[in-house]
Amino acid sequence: MRQTGFSHVVIITAYAAVLGDFFKALGWSSETQSVDELCATFWGVKASESGLTRWVSPEAACEVLLFSESIDAPMLRPPECPVTTPGGLFDINMRTADSDWARAFLLEHGWRELVPSVAWRFGEIETKEGLFIQDDGIVLAVMERLHPPLVDVQFDRMSSIFNSTQMVSSVEGTLAFLELAGFQRFIDHLGPLPGEGPKVLQLEDHPPDTAGIHLSIAHPQASMSGSIELINVPQHPLPPLQVPTTGGRGLRSLCIPIGSIEDCYARWLSSPWSGQVLNQLAHRDLPGVLGTHGFSVIAPDGGRLDLYQCSE
Repeated sequence: MRQTGFSHVVIITAYAAVLGDFFKALGWSSETQSVDELCATFWGVKASESGLTRWVSPEAACEVLLFSESIDAPMLRPPECPVTTPGGLFDINMRTADSDWARAFLLEHGWRELVPSVAWRFGEIETKEGLFIQDDGIVLAVMERLHPPLVDVQFDRMSSIFNSTQMVSSVEGTLAFLELAGFQRFIDHLGPLPGEGPKVLQLEDHPPDTAGIHLSIAHPQASMSGSIELINVPQHPLPPLQVPTTGGRGLRSLCIPIGSIEDCYARWLSSPWSGQVLNQLAHRDLPGVLGTHGFSVIAPDGGRLDLYQCSE
């Protein structure tokens, strides 16, 4: 499991079997367990109704905690809201070696196309990216590297989850928040997206001179492995969603290993975001390596992060 960046994605879904089949078809391994009251309260699910399946990627870089929930639970991000609407966790990212194959595969496994794949350039990198969404409102960004070739990144058909995006009201404000967890910006873009890039964010109908974005990617070791991406559209702001801090359906939280959880917690309590602490530092018997000392915080636009003591 990753020692830096986010290592776990917590998903609450009314379609656990469909999502499970998606991960299974990609070779992820699973373990099913019951949900006790502590675990249910921590993430806001009903212990009496919910099951939990832990899905681990083939290379064991990332784990998905998949909680089943009633279809009556509200979605954290309604599917009809524009892509660039701030609020909660927007998406998870996976790589593919073939965008056309990935599209057909995803359509067979409970996803539908939100934004068709387009090829575009970001600095020196040429990539092809499309967005897919499923019935809990979860968005998956699928990326195919066109040029230059990826180095030391190997996967079978699709990679593990390597990045997650938050649409935010302020990139700089959220970045300062993430710095408390050791994240540092290593990619930054301010301005228009070249070529067909605006289509990925549904900005193609805006005048090119006003459709610029501010995009930053952060990670404790400048790596696209458990990184967090922040996007803002300065000249076309949208009102943020009011995302509940527990429960709901969708991308509930990212779990992040921390070298010294006590020091990290102290930094948060002495920061301007001390009021954003949702769950105080305590030892909790959560699943797997999460069963240790940890605490939870809510980012400025509602994205939840669960921070836990990294095991050596």
